[in-house]
Formats: sequence, structure tokens, C-alpha cells
Amino acid sequence: MNQRLVELQHQVSAKRIIVDGSILSGLIGTLVMAAMCYNDEIFHDDYPPDIQEKAGPMSQRAKRQRRIVALLLFLLLFGVPIYSNLKLKRRNQGKLTFLVAWLNAYAVSAMFNLFDLLVIDYLVVIGLHPAFVVLPGTEGMASYHDFFFPFVGFLKGLGFGLVPSLLIAFFTSRQWTKGLDHDQVT
Repeated sequence: MNQRLVELQHQVSAKRIIVDGSILSGLIGTLVMAAMCYNDEIFHDDYPPDIQEKAGPMSQRAKRQRRIVALLLFLLLFGVPIYSNLKLKRRNQGKLTFLVAWLNAYAVSAMFNLFDLLVIDYLVVIGLHPAFVVLPGTEGMASYHDFFFPFVGFLKGLGFGLVPSLLIAFFTSRQWTKGLDHDQVT
């Protein structure tokens, strides 16, 4: 048991988690801020319910734009943890256990989730509260200064991050071989 714990500690890399979590946070943070500056309505469904209600339904234009932004977010949320796991696998001479792959992918994603809460939600949206984060017709609403709503989103994000991290771990921890397995060769 102790040898397995030592091996696990050797395979996990806090540096990899911090570097790749920071890369993911920077890329998605830039995408989110750019999209909000372009059209804050893209994130209509991410606002508190009373703001959504007062703003009215999302326009068709914003729905189309949201699909593009969602695709880019999806690619980054899967791509960066996959990249991180593959880098970790290379560092470990081609070995990456499922548990280490899952921990790394989940931690990288969780770092972005924390960045989203602290920087995007708390610092930018609530603290600085620039005009570009305010949906038209909702100016001055108290919900823009609600710290609890983004925190609940953060907790949901921690839960939602489990399944993609499991999928990423499954694919990145496998030993992929070309052609026949060595056991099949007679």
C-alpha cells in the first residue's frame, strides 16, 4: 500500500496542474470576456433567474452566437486537460494510471472553475461591474451583487467536471498500440 502511494505521488504533478489550469483559465477567461464585450446576451442563461426574466428571452442572434462560443468552450474544456494528461504521461515515461489521469484532468478543470468564480464572477461581474456585463433593461438590479448565485454555480461546476474528467482519464491512461497486441502474436 505504501509503495502504491509513493508511486501515485511520483506520477502526480502539482506544477502540471497549476500551469495547465492557468492556461485553461487564461484561454477561457479571454474567450468569455471577449464574448461578453461583443454581446453579453450570449450568456443570458448564466445570469440569475430574476435578471433573465427582466431581460426577456434570448434573441435568435444571441442563440446562434452562443452555439459558437459553446463549441469553443467545449473544445478548450476537453482539449487542455487532454493535453495536460498527455504531457504528464510523457513525463512518466508513457505510464499514466487511470486515477492519476482523472486527478490531473479534474484538478486542471477545477482550477478554471475557481478562476471563473473568483476572477470572472466576483472580481469582474460583481466587483468592477463594467457596463458590458449588464443585460439591457436590467440596470441596477440587486442580483448583480449577489455572491451566493455564482458560488452555487461553482459547486455545480465541481460536480459537472467529474464526468468529462473520467472520460479524459479513460482515453489518456490507456496504452494505445498499433496493429496486434503483443499477446496475440504467436
